[in-house]
Amino acid sequence: MNYPASITDLFTPDTKLIDGSVRMIEAVSVMRSRLYLVNQHRRKLVQLVLKNESGIGKGTQHAQIKLIPYGTRRARIYRDQPNDPSIEVLHSGVELTYHGGAKDNQAPKIHLKAATGYKTLVDCSLNLSCDTSHPVPLFTFEPGHDFNKLKADEITKSAHIAEAGHTQPVRFDLYLAGRSFDVAAFVNSVYFFNLFWTPDYLIRAQHCPLGSGLIVAPVMIYQMGAYAILVRRSLSRHHGRPYLQFYNNASYYEKLMHRRTAWVDANGQTCWSTMAKEEERLLNQFAPGGDQSSISD
Repeated sequence: MNYPASITDLFTPDTKLIDGSVRMIEAVSVMRSRLYLVNQHRRKLVQLVLKNESGIGKGTQHAQIKLIPYGTRRARIYRDQPNDPSIEVLHSGVELTYHGGAKDNQAPKIHLKAATGYKTLVDCSLNLSCDTSHPVPLFTFEPGHDFNKLKADEITKSAHIAEAGHTQPVRFDLYLAGRSFDVAAFVNSVYFFNLFWTPDYLIRAQHCPLGSGLIVAPVMIYQMGAYAILVRRSLSRHHGRPYLQFYNNASYYEKLMHRRTAWVDANGQTCWSTMAKEEERLLNQFAPGGDQSSISD
């Protein structure tokens, strides 16, 4: 296996600047309530509408995300069950809604809304509160053979536009954070490394592997009301039917922070740790009076 020589090697070569660096994150300051994922010809692929859940009262607001797919007829659902993934057929006119927390302590869930009624797809999701301090994975979209289809109609509503940013098939991975989350602090935390691989590590049946295609820089941050939506794009090998992919993300923090990871230090020694332990070590180092003797590790 060929390991990247530096962090910039995780990104597509054409997104590197003249000096070889990469602009990894870009924030769009304008506020919008909806977001379109589009292909290289700006053809609409998925529309995302974000608002607060109703009926919360004076408590902490939680996000409600409505997804409207254009021409996508499949959703892969991973619930950490032996029969994963289950395949849901998305008929024309359906909508999918991610409820990030509602009144009466109702559990977060993802459901499908059709003419025949509602169907719950995932009932083990993370709360999406407006004070979420670290971006958490929402879903994945693989455009497949739609990556090169020509534009069908114009986008007439005021919205953010997340373009594929490449002429090859591109996979979209979407994350949510509270709008006030500190981008600089995030970049300097262990959570930042979450953006360097796809959320497929959440799939227990695949033993939570870390993997990714080359990332199309930068990761985009779109301001949407009390929240921020992050869009990560990476080159994809999928050329078939487009599909949406949802995960059991309720155990996201556990899977991310407590997985054992190995690396080789400057002395050529193999080191093992977890992201949770490394975060604790860094906090202790940079705390007033902390031991900073190993900052260069």
